[in-house]
Formats: sequence, C-alpha cells, structure tokens
Amino acid sequence: MKIETQTLDNRTLKLTVEVDDAHLQPALKAAARKMAKDYRIPGFRPGKAPYEVIQRQFGENSIYQAALEGLTQTVYKAALEQEKVEPYAPGELEDVQLKPMVLTYVVPLAPAVELGDYRALRLPFEPPAVTAESVTERVEHLREHQAVLEPVERPAQLGDVVTLDVNAFMNTGENPSDFLLADKDVALVLDEKAEWPVPGFTPHVIGIAAGETRKFDLAFADDYANESLRSQTAHFEASAKEVKARTLPEWTDDLAKSLGDYESLDDLHAKVRADLQKVADRTVERDYADKVIDQLVAQTTISYPPVLLEHELDDVLTDLDRRLREQKLTLEDYLKIQKKTKEQLREETKPTAEARVNLEGLTIDAQEVNQRVEALSLPWGDRAAEMRKALASENSRQMLAVDLLTDKAVARLMAIAKGEDVPAPAPIIEGEAVHVHDHDHDHDHDQANAHPHDPAADLSTIVEPKAAASDSPSAEA
Repeated sequence: MKIETQTLDNRTLKLTVEVDDAHLQPALKAAARKMAKDYRIPGFRPGKAPYEVIQRQFGENSIYQAALEGLTQTVYKAALEQEKVEPYAPGELEDVQLKPMVLTYVVPLAPAVELGDYRALRLPFEPPAVTAESVTERVEHLREHQAVLEPVERPAQLGDVVTLDVNAFMNTGENPSDFLLADKDVALVLDEKAEWPVPGFTPHVIGIAAGETRKFDLAFADDYANESLRSQTAHFEASAKEVKARTLPEWTDDLAKSLGDYESLDDLHAKVRADLQKVADRTVERDYADKVIDQLVAQTTISYPPVLLEHELDDVLTDLDRRLREQKLTLEDYLKIQKKTKEQLREETKPTAEARVNLEGLTIDAQEVNQRVEALSLPWGDRAAEMRKALASENSRQMLAVDLLTDKAVARLMAIAKGEDVPAPAPIIEGEAVHVHDHDHDHDHDQANAHPHDPAADLSTIVEPKAAASDSPSAEA
C-alpha cells in the first residue's frame, strides 16, 4: 500500500493510506455479498445476486461505504505493520476518500519524557526527632485510660469528668437551619486543650455543679474548619448531671505491664518512643517525597498525545471513586460536597495524571505482588480468601505492580536527592520492553506483542501517563 506519514504535535502521527486492490477488491466483493443477503433483489435468491447487479441496484458508492466497516480495521493493522509503527493507544479514523479509496488515521505515539539530569537532583533532608515531651504526652494518655472515677459533691474542677447535656444553636434557634447540636449524657474531661464541641467551651463549664445549667455565647474563629461558621456566634446551653473526680494511678512496672506488651516502665517508654519515631519518619518521608517529585516534575519535559491524558484522568477518577465507595460515598456525593462539576475535578486532577515516570530500569517480581496481595488480604480475617481471589485478576495484579513500582521509583529518587551512593542503572536497549517478572507464567507471547510503554510491560510510575495500545482505530470518520 502507498502510505504517507506526517508527524504532528503532541506525539501523534498521521497515516494517509491509499488502499491497494489486494485489500480493496475482497472487501468490496464481501460487502456486495452481504448486501445481496440483506436486501431483496428481484429475480435472485437471497445472496445470489452478482456484483454487477448490486452495483446497478444500489450504486458503487454504497458498496464502497459498506466495505469500510471491516476494511478500516484491516488496513489500519496492515499500515502499522508496514510502517513499523507501534501505537500507544487506539488510533482514530480521521478522513475517508472513497475513489480512489484513501483512509487517513491519527495514531497516538508513546510519550517522550526528558527527565533532565535527575541524578544531580538534591534536596536537604532532616530526619525527624521525637522529643521527650511527646513521649511523656503519649504515655500519660495511656495512663489516663486507667483513671479511677468517683462521684463528688462539689463544683467541677480541671481534670474532672462532667456528664453534660449540651444544646447549641445560631441566631434565635427558631429555624431548623439554626440548629447546631443537641447531645445528651456527654462525659467531658475538663481539659484546657479540649476542643469539643468547639474551642473555648471548657472554661465556661469549669465550676459548674450537678443540677446546674449555664447559658453562654461562643464565637467561631476566623479560620474555623467549617467555613460557614467562621466569625459566627453560637448560643450554648450546658446542663450538668454529675461531676466525677479523676484519680490517676501511680506509675509502676506493674501498671506498665497492664497497659500492653511491655516488660517494665522503661520498656513502655522505649516502645512508645519507637512507635512515635516510625510515625514521624513516615510523615517526614512522605513530605520529602512530595518535594522531590515536585522538583523532578519541574525539570521534566513531557510530550504525549492528548488521548493519553484523558485515559489517565479516567484512571485517576476511577480510583478516587473506588476509594470513596470504601467510605460509603460515591463520586457524585464527593462532587456535591466539594461543590464542583466533574469537568472541574478533571481539570484539577490533571497535575496528578501528569505525574508519572519511566525511571532507572526498576522491575517488580511476581513474589513482591504476591506479598502485597497477602498484606491486603489478611486484615479481612474470615473473608481474606475472597479478597485474595478479587486481587488475583490480571488487572488487579498489574495495578498492584504499578503501585509497588511507584514506591520503588520514589525511594530511588529520594535516595538520589539525599545524596546517597546510588549505583547508576544498567542501560536499557531502545525498544526493549521491561515488565513485571513472573517466572511461574510464560510471557513470551505477551512480551512479543507488548509495546515498551504498554501498561503490561512498562515502568510508568511518576511522570509519564499511561494508556493501553491498540491495533484498532477507536472511531470512524
């Protein structure tokens, strides 16, 4: 076939194909036979009318139009093979000329990612330190759960527990929209740092006695979490039912042992410090990773076909919808809460969709995926087997592999940014497909047909968008 190629912007290729007789004639004859079956031709049994009769009856253009249905797919595949073009996503049939038959396709190509000198990337990193005060605060919190409560016949003091009925409303309280809360039998620890129901509530009930009711106003801060209440004044009514003194037990090794898997008071402090250190490490590492990725993205140049960004946005929003459903919400609920349209959310999600990268020749072994499946399944207890089965599908395992690969890529980037001694990656042969290694399955066939940037065979993790390649155009002109 005679084929002209034209490279367009945004990593797309235009293929203009003049269909040769070897492809055209069989398609025309097949189309005419189908028309002979589908339509009644006077003087002929169904399917028996010759080509010339069909041509006279319906016109040559009608046969050409009917031939297009299967011909566009066949010609597209043949053109890709002849020009050795590997699509990164389904192509589109952009234009059709019937006589002579010329088909014009637009083919998305693999993204081109220029990471710059990412191995020169450096950011200062300061490991987090757990203070003695934070350890003491956590340990004291554990002891407070062992406090002994005793009713007292006196006004409430700091540290006491007061049982309250609390009502709150805005304005006059006459309209349903004025309602804020109506809680009964709330056991409130009188702590200066307490923020329930709102900051500043506790000082108003210090000194309250059982059977006493207090009415007071509280103004919400200008930066209050609920924007609709910022700088507004609410009216509160608190009725005390009971006051209890709270007595904390003395610290001993026996008390420490009763609080959990601790051998002594010193062991309790050591393990609490270790737990706090783990949390602090995760928080700081996560923030550091975000900064490193932001810097990498800032120095990265990415060219990709528009269709890939749309596919990636679909994936991001599908993942968001899945996570929302785990919280008994839907994407529609989320959009209502955020007061956004789906189009606005897609636009805001573009930076996330663009944040993917092919980096360092990293790979994931099937055993690593198996371990992640097991880690996700175990918390389901009696239903762990159901979760393992759900995660056993090819799509689920591929998603887990991408997540694992992302973790590896981010860890590698962080090590580079910290200035650690990270060996240079082995060179990747151009066109070589890198994929999840699974020695328990034969991937020869898949590998032979996988594009180096196909999700089944690539390392897309931080900067580069992904999409499924296809040998078929997705739309017809």
